[in-house]
Amino acid sequence: MRRTVDGLLADDPPGALHALRTPILAAEPTTTHRWLRRPAITALLAALDSGRQPLTHATMDAQPPTRAIEHLRDLLLASGALAPDPDRPIDRLQHDSDQLLAALDINDARVARSWLHWQVLPRLRRHHDGTVDIGAAVANARRTLRSVIAFLATIEATHRTLVSVHQGDIDSWFASSRARPHQVRPFLTWARRTRVLPQAIILPPSFGCRSDLRTDPEQRWTIARRLVRDDTLDPLDRVAGALVVLYAQPLVRICALSTDDIATNDDIVTVRLGGDRLELPEPFATLVRSLPSPRRAGVAEQLSADWLFPGQRAGRHLAAASLGRRLRVIGIEPRRARLAALDQLSAEIPPAMLAGVLGLKTPHVVRHTTRSGGDWAHYAADRAT
Repeated sequence: MRRTVDGLLADDPPGALHALRTPILAAEPTTTHRWLRRPAITALLAALDSGRQPLTHATMDAQPPTRAIEHLRDLLLASGALAPDPDRPIDRLQHDSDQLLAALDINDARVARSWLHWQVLPRLRRHHDGTVDIGAAVANARRTLRSVIAFLATIEATHRTLVSVHQGDIDSWFASSRARPHQVRPFLTWARRTRVLPQAIILPPSFGCRSDLRTDPEQRWTIARRLVRDDTLDPLDRVAGALVVLYAQPLVRICALSTDDIATNDDIVTVRLGGDRLELPEPFATLVRSLPSPRRAGVAEQLSADWLFPGQRAGRHLAAASLGRRLRVIGIEPRRARLAALDQLSAEIPPAMLAGVLGLKTPHVVRHTTRSGGDWAHYAADRAT
């Protein structure tokens, strides 16, 4: 292994990728050596280390779009050899959209491109200050775009387009098993507002607030008891599940927790979800101290990271979609459980206080409290007297 690494990455004097030498040499040798022997990786490592190719994202983007190349990019970022580009995920979505839209009718593609340009991308950039990982939001936007494309392709299969679609086409698609109404409805709302979609078209109602989209309170407490008692569950799943079921945390927020968000003072363990630290009860106080869980001995695992829930990719935390799949395996439907938890918490704690403790936006908690039948007007009146 050392001979292979010495042949690719200079040690004395050090090359541009010297930061990768130690992690590669410390990693599990068999799979690491197999990765290094791939012709594209061998050539690119040598060219970058020697300076024959500039160490930039543009250079990486020019390579074949393979997992091996993206793995190398992640390693370069995590090791500090490659500077981060916070705007790259958004720029990449804009770049990829032309290829994704190419199969559509030219007019439908133009409308979808305008929606992406005027609605989706500006919202991503508006909420992105360059200090947090925007990857989850961009991944969600990409899934939404794919759902919109699937909807448009479906109506085009009936020889119609967005401007000639019938009410029956809309109703049939929304009722189909392949539909993703929560992803496509905002696009259709925008299309109708901009007078692309016929004004006579009525969009099916949104069912985002239906009571059956919440976990039943008794079922929620059954899940909570299992998280407390079942030692056969992975500690990662027990801690993440508790943050959903007990503290109404969204998966994106859970995945982005770092080890710095956990603090221990004597026997008291706290987690920082919002402005204040929240004391964790047992057994979660003990379980969270066992995180992050030991992982495989690849190159990525040799690079330091402070994520509480690290992902498989170097320097990245666990993806929200991956965590959601893990929780569903143990019987937790994350969105339903989170809304059920928020129902109870918002009925017991004033919205502003709850938002501060849980790190949620106050207007969101107020709206949820109103929808779920809570009324804190008397609390505000009491506080004023």
